[in-house]
Amino acid sequence: MASDPAIDSAATPPPAPATAVAVEESVVPPPVPLQLTQARVPLDEAGEAFTVPDASGRLPIVVLPKQPFRIRNGFVIAGVVAIFGALVFEADIAIRGGLLGAGAIAIFLGVFRSFIVPVPEGARALLLKSGRYHRTLGAGRHIVPPWIVVSHVVTVREIPFDALAGAVSTADDVRVDIDVLLTFTIDAPERFVFAISAPDFDQVCQASALDAIRLLVRTKRAGEILDLGVADTTALRTSIGAALAPYGVEVQRVVIVHVQPPLEFMASLESRRLASVRLDEQTEQHALEERLLADREALGRQQVAHQRERIELEAANEALRLQHLESRLAAYPNAANRDIEEQRIGVARSLAVNTRAMVQVGGNGDVADALIMHTLTDTPAVTPSPAPAKQPRRTSS
Repeated sequence: MASDPAIDSAATPPPAPATAVAVEESVVPPPVPLQLTQARVPLDEAGEAFTVPDASGRLPIVVLPKQPFRIRNGFVIAGVVAIFGALVFEADIAIRGGLLGAGAIAIFLGVFRSFIVPVPEGARALLLKSGRYHRTLGAGRHIVPPWIVVSHVVTVREIPFDALAGAVSTADDVRVDIDVLLTFTIDAPERFVFAISAPDFDQVCQASALDAIRLLVRTKRAGEILDLGVADTTALRTSIGAALAPYGVEVQRVVIVHVQPPLEFMASLESRRLASVRLDEQTEQHALEERLLADREALGRQQVAHQRERIELEAANEALRLQHLESRLAAYPNAANRDIEEQRIGVARSLAVNTRAMVQVGGNGDVADALIMHTLTDTPAVTPSPAPAKQPRRTSS
């Protein structure tokens, strides 16, 4: 029967817009990769499994033996077949003896090796008896009956775990990204393996670390988030350790690897720090200028004081000199007159040899006349040209 296009179009929902799908896909956060894994290998290869990473570079923290029962079934079956063939088939006595010996040796090897349990260094092995936890073995080779099963081999070394908290809000509502590296040890392997698996514990550890980081960052302002110290890492270790303690795990240390606020906040913080540095430089420069001005004023005052002292000292020296001169003049009046006369004679001698010297004798008018006469004597005399001689006039007779 043909279908109605109208009914089909009404029943079929319209396709969602491509933009809405893109928005939904962008909102979904990417899955967090697992860091803690477990592997299933033969018991003899457990030591190598703890040291060889997988394709993703992860080292297992728990190894599950592939064969819980350690009896080598291949050797036992081969030994049983060899003994059965020696007893059933008719053959030479030497051949039968050889088959019986080989079968016994194969059964011995298959059973004897099951008594030896090797535990690699840095690990612990858990034993089960009748399906229940029996005890824990340390590193080394141990003799254990084959009916006691080795269920897990757990590492007891420090295990690193990286927790990245993105867009965590601070007290003043600034979103920051924080990368924290913690290390823990499995102190109670029996509590760990029977309570949770390694991949599930990865998620629990990640959630506990993120919750502790958010609680810590929420108490800090954006300006303080870059200065997280030992007290903050200790608080993180205590908080995460309390959440992981029920699984037999003890957190050894917590290190804050990276803190990244928004780029706009970092640019603003850098500009504020730069402005503060510039303000400090300007304040220091202003203080230096004020100090220089004060030093200059003090130096000017010292120079004025020294100038005053020098003038006073010169005046005192001059007064002392005049006082000594007056006392000498009073003691030797004739000597003073004689000195004066000798000076006058020396002046007169100097004037006598100087032809351009001027001597004042009398009043100021005499000085003017002497200057005029000196000028006239220095000017060369102009000799008038002789007048032409007159010819005697002749008279007519």
